[in-house]
Amino acid sequence: MNVVDNKSENSKQAVSNRRKFLVKGSAAALIVSLPAKSTWATTANGCTVSGNLSGNLSQACTTTNINGVSPETWLSDAKSSSDLKEALQAVKWDSVFNISTTGTYLKNDGRVVQRPNLYRVLWQGSDIDKNLVAGYLNAHYGNYPLAVSPIEYAAMLEDEAMNDQGALLEALNQTYTR
Repeated sequence: MNVVDNKSENSKQAVSNRRKFLVKGSAAALIVSLPAKSTWATTANGCTVSGNLSGNLSQACTTTNINGVSPETWLSDAKSSSDLKEALQAVKWDSVFNISTTGTYLKNDGRVVQRPNLYRVLWQGSDIDKNLVAGYLNAHYGNYPLAVSPIEYAAMLEDEAMNDQGALLEALNQTYTR
């Protein structure tokens, strides 16, 4: 075995690991800061608190709306819209999330559902599972202005859920407007 050749593979792996760490670290910051109203008062879009209060903005302000939908509302909307219900039933939990659900899902006849769909999780799931689905759906349907894909956001949510479920639930609940 050539030590030099092995070293380049280790370096590639180390770079990959560092990238994954940086992405996950910045993702956690994004998830936690998304609902914090203080993060909306930024100068990145030309808006400042002082400029808004004085009415003397040097350039036009743009705002970002975060209109998250709660798990209960997603379920209610799905019950009243057969198209949404079918769309949620077509997506299995494990096609979005890498972690297992925290609950057991049962069919009407009492048999266990091995691969629950998103509708069933909203209907029968634990609080954390329902909120993970709602977070994913809010990203998927454009309720959260994100620079990552809904699947990437789902991965960030599940990482945060593994870290601190309470903080994640609080952060997501702050984004729900209906």
